[in-house]
Amino acid sequence: MKKIGFLFLLLIISFAAIAQTGLSVQGYYGISRSGLTRKVELVGVSTPSMDRVSNFGLILSKDLGSKFRVGTGLSYTYGTVDYSVNCPNCITQGPGFLVAHNPDFSMLSVPVYGEFIFGRIFYLAAGPLLDFQQSEGNNFSDQSGLGYLLGLGTRVPMKNWFLSFQSQYKRHGVVPFENQENNKFIFQELGLQIGIGYSF
Repeated sequence: MKKIGFLFLLLIISFAAIAQTGLSVQGYYGISRSGLTRKVELVGVSTPSMDRVSNFGLILSKDLGSKFRVGTGLSYTYGTVDYSVNCPNCITQGPGFLVAHNPDFSMLSVPVYGEFIFGRIFYLAAGPLLDFQQSEGNNFSDQSGLGYLLGLGTRVPMKNWFLSFQSQYKRHGVVPFENQENNKFIFQELGLQIGIGYSF
C-alpha cells in the first residue's frame, strides 16, 4: 500500500512539474456490469461470479494540443463475489462449511491512458491498467497485473469546472505479475463513470 501511495505521489509531482496550463484534476464514481471468465473453459467445476461492482478515484490529466490529452491516477474497485460450489455431497453452509470463501473483493488500479478529442466535448480513451488486487480468498485467480481500458466519454465545461461522463470497458489481469495456470480467471467490466473536475 505504501509503495502504491509513493507511486501516485511521484505521478502528481511529475504532472505538476510539466504543467503550466492544460492540467486538470477530477474525482469520479462508477458502476459496472462485470464478468469472470476463464482463459480455458472447464466443465463441472465450481464457478464464482461478481456482483455490485463499483469504483471511485482521482484522475490527473494534461492537454497535449487541442486534440489529445494524457491522464493517470488512482482507482479503487470493490464488489461482492458469489461462489457456487459444484459438489453435491459437500456441506455448503453452517459450522461445517468445507469451502472457505471471502465475498468482499477489492483492487487498486493505476490507469495510464491517452484521449483523442473529437467534436467539441467528446473523446475516445485507451491505455493500460496497472492492477493490484487487495483482497484474498475470493476463489478465483489473483487479478494483479497489467490490463487495459477502452472508453468513450464527454466533458461538459462550466468555466474552470467540468462534468465528465464516460462509458468504458476494462479487462484486468491480462498479463499477471506471477505466472498462473492457463485456466485462470479474467475479470472484465463494462460500466459508466461520472466525475467532476477542475481545469487549471
